[in-house]
Amino acid sequence: MGRQILLIAGILLLFTGCASHYSMVRGDTVYIYLKGPDAGAVYLSSSLDGYALHRAKRVNGKTWEVTLPANGEFTYFYIVDGAVYVPPCRFREKDDFGSGNCIYIPDL
Repeated sequence: MGRQILLIAGILLLFTGCASHYSMVRGDTVYIYLKGPDAGAVYLSSSLDGYALHRAKRVNGKTWEVTLPANGEFTYFYIVDGAVYVPPCRFREKDDFGSGNCIYIPDL
C-alpha cells in the first residue's frame, strides 16, 4: 500500500512538475515563474551573483516571479518557506552538496 501511494505521488509530480516552473524572456530580462499557491515566501538563488537571494513577488494567488538578466547562462534554485527546492527543469546539473541546480540557457 505504501509503495502504491509513493508511485502515485511520483506520477502526479511528473505530470505537474514542468507546469509548476517556467520562464519567459522579454528584451534583456528573463522572468522566472514558480507556481506555489501555499508558499508564504519564495526566493531564487542564482550563480549570476554568487547565489545571493532574490525575493520573488507573488503575481497572483498561486504564481511567484523573479526577474534576472537574460544575457548569459546561469544556474539557480529556489528557497520556498525556508527549504531548498529544485523543480523539475529541462537542464540540470549536480551540485557539490548532493542535490542539483536548474540551468538557464539563453535562446533555448
